[in-house]
Amino acid sequence: MRYLFSLILAAATLAPASAQYIFDSRLLDNVAEALKAGDERAAAAVSRVEAAAEKLLTMEPLTVTAKSMLPPSNDSRDYMTLSPYWWPDPEQPDGLPYIRRDGERNPEVYDYPERENGDRLGEYTRTLAVLYRLTGDERYAAKCAELLRTWFLDPEKGMNPNMTYSQLIRGRAIIRGTGIIDARRMCYALNSAQLIASSPAWSEADAAALREWSAAFLYWLEHSVNGLKELHAPNNHGLWYDAVRVMTARAAGLDGRVREIAEESFMPRFAKQVAEDGSLPEELARTLSLHYSTFALEAFSIVRNVTLASGIDIWTMPEAQRAVEYLLPYYENPSAWPHTQIKPFETPRAAVLLREAGTAVGRAEWVEAAHRIGFRDGKSSYMTLLHFDL
Repeated sequence: MRYLFSLILAAATLAPASAQYIFDSRLLDNVAEALKAGDERAAAAVSRVEAAAEKLLTMEPLTVTAKSMLPPSNDSRDYMTLSPYWWPDPEQPDGLPYIRRDGERNPEVYDYPERENGDRLGEYTRTLAVLYRLTGDERYAAKCAELLRTWFLDPEKGMNPNMTYSQLIRGRAIIRGTGIIDARRMCYALNSAQLIASSPAWSEADAAALREWSAAFLYWLEHSVNGLKELHAPNNHGLWYDAVRVMTARAAGLDGRVREIAEESFMPRFAKQVAEDGSLPEELARTLSLHYSTFALEAFSIVRNVTLASGIDIWTMPEAQRAVEYLLPYYENPSAWPHTQIKPFETPRAAVLLREAGTAVGRAEWVEAAHRIGFRDGKSSYMTLLHFDL
C-alpha cells in the first residue's frame, strides 16, 4: 500500500478519456475512480502488480534477433516461428513433411523464441503502461518505451515489418497466411504506446517512428501473399487478421482505415461465422472448441474496443449477442460443453467477455455471471488491475 496516497492523486489526473485501446477504457477509469474513493481492493491490486513489475524494470529488452537459427532470408530481424500443431511424421525417416495434430503443441516451437518473447512483450508493455496511467510513476513509462523502441525501432535489433516466416511448417515450402495470427502479440504492444503518450520518456520522434513502422506493417498485411491468403480465412484466423489490421491501423494513426476495416470486413465476416443458434461452426470442429469459440470473440472484443471511439459499438450486432447467449451456460459450467475440448478451459477469459458484452448492451445477467465466474488467473498483470473487482 506504499503508493496509496500518490495513487489517489494520480488517478484524478491521469485517468484517460475515451480512447482507442484494445480494452474498454472505462475499465481503467473504473480503477482510477476506485483508487480515488479509497477502495482497498483496487489499492491491493495495484500493490500486487507493482510488486510483480519490479523485475520488469530491470529486465533486458526483448528482441526478434535473440535466436540461434536464421529464417530463410538470413536476416535475424525477420520474425520466424514454427506452426504449433505440426509434428514430425513417424512414418517418414526424416519426419518430413510435418503432419498436423490439432490442439497438441509441438515443443519444438519453443526453439524459436519470437512467439514467447512477443507474448511477453505484449503483456509487459501493457502492464507497465497501465501502471503508468494509474500511478504517474515515470519509471513504468520509461521501461515501456525502452521495450517498444528495442523491439520495433532499433536499427540493429528492431523487427522488420513483416511476418513472412511466421508459423513455418518443416518440409512444406508453401507460403502460408496463418502465421499472421502471431502478430496480435506485437499489436498489443503497439497499443501500449498510446497509454504512455503523455510521458517525456516517449518522444514525438518515437511516436512518429512507431507510426511509420505500423504503416509499413499494415501495407505488408494488405499486399503480401501471406496477408491476401489470410484475408479469406473462414474461421478465427480471418477475424484475427482483421483485428491485427485494426490495431495496426490505429497505431499508424489511420483512424478512417480503422473504421473501414471494422465495417467493411470484420463485421460481415463475423456475421457469416455465427450460426442461427449462436455457435461458431468453424470453431466447433476444433479439438479445443470452447477455447477457439472464445478466441473468436476475443478478436471481436479487440475490434470493438479500438473502434468504439469512432462512434460505433459492434456489441449491438445480433450475431455477437447470440454467440454470447450460446456460450453463457458453458462458461459457467465448462464440463457441460458438448463438443471436443482436450484441455481445461480458462474461465477468467469468459468473465472478461461477459462483463464487457453485458455492460455494452445492458444485459445485467451477463455481468452477474461474470462476477460469479470471477477473474482469478494467478498472474499480477494489467488484467489483474482492470478486473480487480471481479
